[in-house]
Amino acid sequence: MGAYQHSQGLEKAVARGWIADAEAAGAWIEGLLRHVVVHVDIPVAIRARDAWASGDAAAVLHWDRVCHACRETAEARREEADMGSALMRLLHGLDEPTPSRRLGFVTAFGVAGANAGLASREVAAGLAWAWCENQTLAAVKLARLGHIAGQRILRRLGDVLEEVVGAGMQVADDDIGRSAPYLALAGTWHETQPARLYRS
Repeated sequence: MGAYQHSQGLEKAVARGWIADAEAAGAWIEGLLRHVVVHVDIPVAIRARDAWASGDAAAVLHWDRVCHACRETAEARREEADMGSALMRLLHGLDEPTPSRRLGFVTAFGVAGANAGLASREVAAGLAWAWCENQTLAAVKLARLGHIAGQRILRRLGDVLEEVVGAGMQVADDDIGRSAPYLALAGTWHETQPARLYRS
């Protein structure tokens, strides 16, 4: 879906010296997993999955708008849209049903999960793990951590994944949304970074 093109502010966090080693990278990724992915991505994805499974396309579009509103920078909104478009193209290419309007990545992921007959918990776990893996790969490249350090970070994240998924599934509709100020700052500053490897 093009996730490899995006660091979600991590490139700027490394450039500013916030992330200098594997411990800092693991803490950054786990922190965002617990405080953003749990409160935005997981609950939106499972609501999109449940809505699409029940034939409620209007609800899918509602949750897509909610997710878009939670993306605090232009790059984050563009990433959500670009990856969503890529996933929608894939679903169309596989002749799978989709809403008539374009979706962001998180809601498109929920739709894909519903089409595959996955349970809400499976969709949440798949989304969270894909996010963790992409962030870890970006950290390995940007902070020059090495393959073994990256695997240690993934093990650390794997150990908390079930807890994170459970927490995300308990988020009430009115509690969806969470701000991460350093992520927002890193994303904003990254938009004007002169030389960069990633689009976000």
